[in-house]
Amino acid sequence: MLGTLVAFMVANPAMSHALTATLETAGLAAALILLRSPRPEGIAALVVSTYYYGREAGQREHDLKHAGWDAVQAHLGAEFLYGWSLPNLQQWVAPTCAAWVVAGAIYLIRSRMARAAPLQPPRRGRF
Repeated sequence: MLGTLVAFMVANPAMSHALTATLETAGLAAALILLRSPRPEGIAALVVSTYYYGREAGQREHDLKHAGWDAVQAHLGAEFLYGWSLPNLQQWVAPTCAAWVVAGAIYLIRSRMARAAPLQPPRRGRF
């Protein structure tokens, strides 16, 4: 079973990044919710999106330098998405979309739970 999963992830890097980003976003959002961070789902999605963008941009910059681009061109190409191959773009877009979908789902769940539990006035007295 583990071998099949690893083989799938290696054969489908964009999908494996999206699945991993889903778990990372949910885990980070859960930790931020417990820490009572403002807008934890958005922060989690932003962190995960930035991580995957940096990962793919860094790899693409490295590839561009080895292809003969000078350092400035390679950096700008990685920064502004030109010179990217389709796999690089897919491996950034897939986890970014997954992270924001998970953040949206968490936001909807939290907002519906807040509406379902109406605020009650504080009790007066000893108990």
